[in-house]
Amino acid sequence: MQRVKKPLVWLMLLTMIVSLLPAGLTGIATAATSSAATYFIPDSSGIRQTALLTTEPGAQQINRSNVYATNNSALTIGGTFSYVAKDTMKVKVEQLVSEPVVGGGVRWVPDGTHFTTSSVTADPVNLQKFSANNLGLFAGFNRITFTGMQGSIERSDIFYVLYDKVPYVDSLKIYGSSQGAILLNEGTQVVVDSKTVTLQGVAQNTNKVTVSVNGGTALVATVLQDGTFFSPTLNLKSGQNDLKVSIQNGSDAVAIARTVYFFDKTQPFTDLQATVGTETLPILDTKPTFTKDTGVTTGIISGQVLVPYVSDAFKDKAVITVNGGTQLSFDIIKDDGNVGTASDEKIIPGPDGITPAYRLVKFRTNVPYNLQTDSGSPAQVLTEQKATVAVTYGTLTAAYPATFRYLPGDTVITDMKYLEKFKVGDDITKATKLPLNGANVDAQDFFILVESNTTPTQTLIANYLPLGTKQVTLTKATVAGLSANQEVYQVTGFSNGQQKVRFQYNGSSSWYNADISYVSKNYIYIDNLTDGQTFEFDSRTTNKLPISGKYIGFENISNAEYFVNGIAGTTLNSGAATGTDGADTLLGVNSTNVSFALDLNITASGPLFYGDNKIVFSGTSMDGAGNKRVVTKELHIYIIDKNISKIDAFLPNAALDTRTPFTKDVAGDNDITNIFAPSPEFVFADGKYTTTQQKYDLVLRGSGATVLNLNLGTDLFFSSTTDSLLGDPKVLKAPGTFSYKGTTYTYDFSGNKDDFILRIRNIAFDAPGSHVYNLEMINATGARANQRLEVVREVSPYRILAPQPTVGKQYIVNKNFIHFDIEAEGATKVIIGKDEATKRPDLGTGNRFLYDYVGLKPDKATTIKIQIVRSGATINDTITVYYTGTVAVDSQFMAEKVATKYSVFNKSLDLSFPKGTVMKTANPDGNSVTKFYPNTKLLFGIADPKDGVVERRNDYGNLLGIPNTGVVSGFPSVALDDLLLLKFTSNANTSNFSRVSDIFWVSGGVGEKGDLGTSGYKPATNGLAPYSLEGQFTKFEAERKIVPSSRGTMKIGFNKNIVDEVGSTITAFRYTDQGVWENIGGEVDMKSHTISVPFDEFGYYTVMKLRLGYNDITNHPWARNYLNGLYAKGIMNNLRSDAFGADDRTTRGEFATLIVKGLNLPLNYDNNQQTFFDIKPTVKAPTWDFEHLETAARAGIVTGLSDGFFGPDQPLTREQAAVMIARALKLKTATNDDKLKATLAKAFTDSGTMDGYSMPSIDAVNKAKIMSGSPQTVAGQKKPTYAFNPKGTLTRAEAGKIAVALLLKSTKIFPKNLS
Repeated sequence: MQRVKKPLVWLMLLTMIVSLLPAGLTGIATAATSSAATYFIPDSSGIRQTALLTTEPGAQQINRSNVYATNNSALTIGGTFSYVAKDTMKVKVEQLVSEPVVGGGVRWVPDGTHFTTSSVTADPVNLQKFSANNLGLFAGFNRITFTGMQGSIERSDIFYVLYDKVPYVDSLKIYGSSQGAILLNEGTQVVVDSKTVTLQGVAQNTNKVTVSVNGGTALVATVLQDGTFFSPTLNLKSGQNDLKVSIQNGSDAVAIARTVYFFDKTQPFTDLQATVGTETLPILDTKPTFTKDTGVTTGIISGQVLVPYVSDAFKDKAVITVNGGTQLSFDIIKDDGNVGTASDEKIIPGPDGITPAYRLVKFRTNVPYNLQTDSGSPAQVLTEQKATVAVTYGTLTAAYPATFRYLPGDTVITDMKYLEKFKVGDDITKATKLPLNGANVDAQDFFILVESNTTPTQTLIANYLPLGTKQVTLTKATVAGLSANQEVYQVTGFSNGQQKVRFQYNGSSSWYNADISYVSKNYIYIDNLTDGQTFEFDSRTTNKLPISGKYIGFENISNAEYFVNGIAGTTLNSGAATGTDGADTLLGVNSTNVSFALDLNITASGPLFYGDNKIVFSGTSMDGAGNKRVVTKELHIYIIDKNISKIDAFLPNAALDTRTPFTKDVAGDNDITNIFAPSPEFVFADGKYTTTQQKYDLVLRGSGATVLNLNLGTDLFFSSTTDSLLGDPKVLKAPGTFSYKGTTYTYDFSGNKDDFILRIRNIAFDAPGSHVYNLEMINATGARANQRLEVVREVSPYRILAPQPTVGKQYIVNKNFIHFDIEAEGATKVIIGKDEATKRPDLGTGNRFLYDYVGLKPDKATTIKIQIVRSGATINDTITVYYTGTVAVDSQFMAEKVATKYSVFNKSLDLSFPKGTVMKTANPDGNSVTKFYPNTKLLFGIADPKDGVVERRNDYGNLLGIPNTGVVSGFPSVALDDLLLLKFTSNANTSNFSRVSDIFWVSGGVGEKGDLGTSGYKPATNGLAPYSLEGQFTKFEAERKIVPSSRGTMKIGFNKNIVDEVGSTITAFRYTDQGVWENIGGEVDMKSHTISVPFDEFGYYTVMKLRLGYNDITNHPWARNYLNGLYAKGIMNNLRSDAFGADDRTTRGEFATLIVKGLNLPLNYDNNQQTFFDIKPTVKAPTWDFEHLETAARAGIVTGLSDGFFGPDQPLTREQAAVMIARALKLKTATNDDKLKATLAKAFTDSGTMDGYSMPSIDAVNKAKIMSGSPQTVAGQKKPTYAFNPKGTLTRAEAGKIAVALLLKSTKIFPKNLS
């Protein structure tokens, strides 16, 4: 009985223990085999098995064949977790890089600069399941570490994933055909009926896509972040077109080929050849010369034709003639060139892949036609021949006027090639041969290959066009391996630039024209340095820096020299002896030697110093025409002395049970900010920390030390030598212990002598008083770094954390409000003035009360009463704040109450809203709820233009960007994010403008995060400075973004010295949470020197004036002011970095965008719903984007060319422009009837060419004097007639002129006298 009972007792006890464990902490029973993971077990066995691998050399080291491989940049991992608490789970992804191992092989180590951390979520239904979604991977090997806490113990599993960033195409479509979008699948035959098309596709793992047509120039496509790409407009030739799409990602490239047929109903021939005697040459889109046979009087025509499908065969029903002569019988030709039958005609289906749509037929006439002759007797065959080939089939009738020359015995150049990198002695059969026409040569001397129709007997000559008076220097080269009709010539001293050259053999009547570009590419290449590079040296040893490189592409080089920190290299002393400037200071670059190798010393006396160094190389290049170019290379390098100890942080913190744990990798520890986040319970003032706490932690971070001593008073409190912490290997001791005066203390340590963190826990005060510490850090040379720290414990019923005195003990501010943060343990409420402060249990120990006191009077002192209310007692206090009303950078103004009109900073900024406007969330929360905030007080400020800071010193005394200043607030320190500074100061969109006003800051604060009572909840705020303790502008969660519920109007004042004549070039820019300066135009009032703009979003606003335009605007004969005004207002953009593109054709997309911008229409779009299938959400082209075109479509300003197809890159016709304008301005239009047709016929001679839908709009814009016709003088008439040219396209200058006329009618953007 006892044998049974005892095991049963143990079993019951075990059951009770397990039942006490919370869900998520009980493990899952597994078989006793080698498990690939313990705490986090992925569902994917491929990922799971990598847990057995290692980064160290050996049989289990990771390699391409044993890790989990993927081509996707984002990876989702799901699975089962055990032993760890669900709320503590997180995952870290690190890129691994290799480092060599002594004895051979490599080990894989994390790259400290490439890592991400993400959250891990537990399944709300199955509590043992976890999911880590869309983990971003780095190219190459990734180490993925899942961690979680089991009590105070951290548990983790590690997996390895290889991300092969190989580009590939998901889908590819062609747009432009009347049939709509057509899939371009491999192997399918596709026919389009438009000469201009675009490609749209999705390519993964790519950052560059190019598209070329028929071997032409590769055009760069627009690639979006999700891999969607759009090609520029592609021009097809009639018939077969070969498309090449190249997808690249920097290191890998994939090219795919597709074939597309273009059916041109006016020219259906895809290939056409003429045979004269024994010679057959192409005559489609070219003019050949026949020279072989004499006395020939007839010819044969052959070719290929693409025609609409008819059930009867082409062989049976087609009629072919030449020059209007009699019908010529013909044969069907098979692909192998032999005569075929009607069954060899290729039938191409339509988009559905089934219904026949076209026939592709090869033919050859089997009877000759007569060549053209003169009228002499006997008649002679003409040199200039015309062969108009006509075909009739079904309803199609078309003709092509071919031309050729007949010159028997003439030497004709049939082809010319550029021999890239060729030199005499190279094998010509292996040389790279590129078409000479359109070639970009890389040197002024190069070789060309000439092919002719016969063996040349004369020399080749060449002249620069258009004058043809300057010859190109040619020298015939002796090259083996050429055929009888081939020759190689060397071109020497070719002129710089894009040249058109005419080649011909001496005495020949035929020539060959070629466009050749040569741009002298001179640059100075440095092998081992890059601009901004940092070097670390130890000043205890002798150091030098080698610098090597070469002068590349220089012709007739001269004046090669260099300077180091302003000292010419020619003045430096070279040699190994003491006192010289380096082992080799001679540059030695000349026409025969373009390489150099310098070796310069790093000393206190130079030439290189510790700190910033400037090195400049220069040289002069002169081309064959005598043109000189001075080329310079300037480098800044930074040399750092490693021989220092550094104390990065040293401060007290609250002794809490929930401390952030230490990890071995200090630099990669994502919680380092939390470890050193100042505690609100410690106020820093007068050089010491004051607290009411009875115990505390000390935390510090340092580097460059081999010994750390911490003294309490004059006694040694702690030393790193006790446990040998500061050596070369990294140490993690968490926890460790030490003794001081009989008391044992616990500490945490991580790192080594190069970078370490230390935390000493639970240091207790015996009684109120001071603890004074002296931290001493000693480096390897014995150099010391010291820092003093004083911690004072006092007993106080309350403490004012904010505001802090600004000048001595006084409170002086340049804003009309002040922020209170009061710590009052046990208080039931705190009253500031007459209002109760908000208790913030989420801060510190929960005894904090916050309030914004608004209503300080300018240039006066205001006394503010403070009441600390506890049960049965109230403590009263006051502070006096002086508000200086001086308007300057850093001034702020907060509205005392919610209003619809605001005027601040001496009326230099006005903001008004329609009645009933309140603040609301811009983005509904996860429950699709939009929150409204009717009591939000707006904040206005004047920002520092160098970094955008408003409130350089906040009410806690923190100086922005300077650590360890002001009161320890409990919030993260206010640092200036380098990326945000870079974006704010970027002149990418403002480089052509000058600022003519202050930069104003307008804020509606932020909304709630989450809902009251939920975990992580944060309340809404009043207006905030861009860098505040609450967070940094552009980096708040999307659900907290605030916008006005109705569009407002902002009026901004600018420099009153600006003259009226430049009013049209004044514009407003705004900087919102998108992090980009955006030109928003505005209506200018030069009398008051103000500009008015719509107000939709909070952020920075400023006024700018155009200071620099483009040459093609400045030199335009009539549109200069129009285009400058439109560019200045941000309504039209430049097409290229060096040209506006005034005479480029405008497109439908650009003109619609121009109207929306010019009329300041509120953007109305939804990224989840699009009107046109060829305009994807988020797509942006240089002159249009989805947001503006979708707004135009929803407003009814534009409709598609066909159902669902807009064609944004299609040329805009005048009648289309008229329709857009009439709709946008809501012009009154006439009834579309015979009376209107008669009216237009009277007004315009070409009214018969107008499409019916456009007639009412053309009439309306003509009457409104926005668009009119062009005068035409007819002989015998005194008055001119007018033609509207409805099908004509518009240049950007013409579109700009029309746009200005439109805007002058409907807005006040431009002055009425703009012309």
